[in-house]
Amino acid sequence: MKINKYISGILVLIGFVSSVHFAFAQEEVLPVEAVYTDVDTGHPEYVAIKYMSENGIVSGYPDGTFKPDNLINRAEALKIILEANKIIDPVYIKDNTLGGASFNAENLPFTDIYKSLWYYPYIKKGLEEGIINGYPDGTFKPSQTVNRAESFKMAMGSDKIVLPEVTENPFADVYKDQWFAPYFLEAKFREIVYINMQNCVNPGKEMTRSHFTELVYRYIRSKEGHKFGKASYYSDYLEGNGTSSGEPYRAAELTAAHLTLPFGTVVRVTNLANGKSVDVRINDRGPYVTGRSIDLSKTAFGTIASLGSGIIYIEYQIVTQ
Repeated sequence: MKINKYISGILVLIGFVSSVHFAFAQEEVLPVEAVYTDVDTGHPEYVAIKYMSENGIVSGYPDGTFKPDNLINRAEALKIILEANKIIDPVYIKDNTLGGASFNAENLPFTDIYKSLWYYPYIKKGLEEGIINGYPDGTFKPSQTVNRAESFKMAMGSDKIVLPEVTENPFADVYKDQWFAPYFLEAKFREIVYINMQNCVNPGKEMTRSHFTELVYRYIRSKEGHKFGKASYYSDYLEGNGTSSGEPYRAAELTAAHLTLPFGTVVRVTNLANGKSVDVRINDRGPYVTGRSIDLSKTAFGTIASLGSGIIYIEYQIVTQ
């Protein structure tokens, strides 16, 4: 790339992901609305929570809240995974919640799981599908919180995918001999894991309801060819400079830089903080900053975000190639 190496110095970082149901036409903007009283446009996980709610995968509380910052436990996480991947249905739930409070030792070898518990059928199904297992002491610990590594394991285990062989450390804080290394390497290939500038992914971070919902959202959308990352925009002083394709950079045009996509590819970029989308044409190489996926022209960036944002979390998909 000829010019993107100059871009990053003036940008201001912002810290969270956000999500909204996707606009499917260039520059289409969804109406400003609240999914729950505590989740509206601008919330870091708005897109994911909206999409997952509209598809009946997650729900809020009777008071109209989602409580996005509450930590999520193993039972709650498993329910979302199973429903997101359509592995469980209402008939199965009804058939498996009948009966009393006696522990079913034949089907569930966990001393802390009983038929009367609301999550019994989910744990039973998760065990049957090989998605979960228990602890050496014979418990499942349904109320124990889950971290990012466990979340990716559960999500990918639901599809029984063949994990890649890990020959080197996938990230600075994920070593090749750690049990979760294959899951993070797969997430890296799919472009569904967010990476900071130090090439770290924080596998031990405890997951909140909104973070877990957004992680599962990324995973299920990746099966449709969607990718996730961060985007920034070109500095004004690069106006007229040559790009890797030979074209001059023009701030007013809807163009972008990507490391590998062929020149001329049209990509739909969606700001996960507000649901705004813009179609851009790839005409440059970059960005060369760890953790960033696309550099947008100033006009393209301004179409979907405030220029003061500097860097935003995005979802992108190929429109034409």
